[in-house]
Amino acid sequence: MRIEAVDVNLAPYPRARPNLLFRREAGALALAVVVATAAAFAASTSEAPYLWAGIGVTTLCGCAASACRGLWIRALWVNLAVITLTCLAGEVYYWSNEPLHGRMEYSEGFFLADDVLGYKPNSGQTLSHRTSTQNQVLYDVTYTLNQDGLRVSSPPDPVTESNRPCIMFFGDSFTFGEGMPDEQTMPYQVWKNLAGQYHTVNFGFLGYGPHQMLAAIQHGHLQSRGHCHPHHIIYQAIPTHVSRAAGLEVWDHHGPRYVLNAEGHAQPFGHFDDTPPANALERLRAVHRQFSPWLKTTLEESALYRMLLRTHRPVDEHDAVLFGAIVRNSKELIQRTYPEAQFHVILWDYDDDPEVVEQIRRVLAHQDLQVAVVSTILPGFPADRARYEISPHDRHPNGLAYELIAQFVARSVVQTNR
Repeated sequence: MRIEAVDVNLAPYPRARPNLLFRREAGALALAVVVATAAAFAASTSEAPYLWAGIGVTTLCGCAASACRGLWIRALWVNLAVITLTCLAGEVYYWSNEPLHGRMEYSEGFFLADDVLGYKPNSGQTLSHRTSTQNQVLYDVTYTLNQDGLRVSSPPDPVTESNRPCIMFFGDSFTFGEGMPDEQTMPYQVWKNLAGQYHTVNFGFLGYGPHQMLAAIQHGHLQSRGHCHPHHIIYQAIPTHVSRAAGLEVWDHHGPRYVLNAEGHAQPFGHFDDTPPANALERLRAVHRQFSPWLKTTLEESALYRMLLRTHRPVDEHDAVLFGAIVRNSKELIQRTYPEAQFHVILWDYDDDPEVVEQIRRVLAHQDLQVAVVSTILPGFPADRARYEISPHDRHPNGLAYELIAQFVARSVVQTNR
């Protein structure tokens, strides 16, 4: 029997080849491990940890989709990758608009809950405040608070008679003097310009609005904390005071709430958080307030998350009218208690939201209020606003701005209206 040789090249079974699918899965797994490890390390050391976390998670989802054989499982991973990629794009966009977002560090007890004002600083303390961006420290200052919880705005005065003449200042961080030493704040420099003829009292604090001013007046803080007889009251306003008075800002959830009554006056109506959340963003804020301090800090490292917390509806004409009514009521209540006191408004007329500035100017024009706009006080403002700011990364006024405004208050407000 003859047996012929068989050509192996014509054999009915293919030659054994490397498993390409296995190679693809192993490569995807290796890539995922490398990228995830690098992203985790970068996230732990970066000023923008969620950028790197997004890159790592998106890569992991993409690699998992590439390695999966099942159609539905692969679709699941693809959809997760699309979601994380969308979040990553949002994080990149909002981080790029604040690429060196300031990291603010406050000493313990800096902010205390208060049922009248919503929150307040600790009293009788020297509080520290440090703001930095990456490796650059913008300022590292201390604020001296007196026993009434007000920032000192003149040297210690042994005379505490309630009839001594004084000038009282209301407002937010611009009045408080965020980032400035005690003696460089605007109220303190007013005291210097007037050579101590008037005692100065600083009721301003970070994030306050006109509603805190009206609440303080209604609850007798001028008498119980001012310890003097006001001759002039200076309220320093910025455009965002309209949204603050309407209760739209995240940090002031327990602030005093006012509504317009039938006569157009601002009427107390509890606190902002007495009203249930009206939309998804307000519910997010309410849930955020329940988190632990560690979790809040961790989440707020995300630029996208910070944007969601800060986002609110645009202010409207009703909000502007409410703002004007609160300011007018403050003036009327002060003058009923101190008939000779003069009430003045200094308005920072920024050009980045001209519609709101115009709304403010329009409503204040109908309130018989003395209003001075900062563009008539600071040369070149607002076009040359950088000249009067602490840093491009912190837009609070610097010492030069406070010095010029203090000179204006001393010469054009106080001395002219004696």
